[in-house]
Amino acid sequence: MNDFSPKLNVFLQMAKLNKRNIELDLEEVNIHEIIENAIPTILLNFNEKNIKIEPHLDPNPKQVLADEMHVTNMIYNLLDNAAKYSQTDPMILVKTTFTKRGVTISVSDNGPGISKEHQKFIFEKFYRIPTGDVHNVKGFGIGLSYVKTMAAAHSGRIRLKSNLGEGATFELFLPYGTEFVKKQS
Repeated sequence: MNDFSPKLNVFLQMAKLNKRNIELDLEEVNIHEIIENAIPTILLNFNEKNIKIEPHLDPNPKQVLADEMHVTNMIYNLLDNAAKYSQTDPMILVKTTFTKRGVTISVSDNGPGISKEHQKFIFEKFYRIPTGDVHNVKGFGIGLSYVKTMAAAHSGRIRLKSNLGEGATFELFLPYGTEFVKKQS
């Protein structure tokens, strides 16, 4: 997989979402396997930054009924953003927590954080935090909108916890699948 494949895939998926209802290809998905496959790609894509990614994966994982392609894109997006917006000595923590209802995947970074003013817009399509005339981070502003859309399609959610100067933590919750199946019946 090269640097542009996941990003292009998300861009194409967002274009499709505007044209029709979301159709998920549900199957049993191993969240840990997706995370473990995404980490080397992120490290390779940002090798000039000397990123450290520390996984803290729940020792009692369960399968999740989900669309593997979309879940892969969501996790990749969260890791990519953490790597992209961390300036020096990036440290990313990826944590999974399995509960009775589903799994929470947390991605935390030591980046600049996001002000309260911008947090309310961060999941809107094409929104990028204004940086004046400095455009040192590439992107279209669709990744987090995609994550929010796909989390909702899976009957899940995405949350942000951040303070300026203290990094950011994105928490993606996905139910095991029973809530989604009930909603579709």
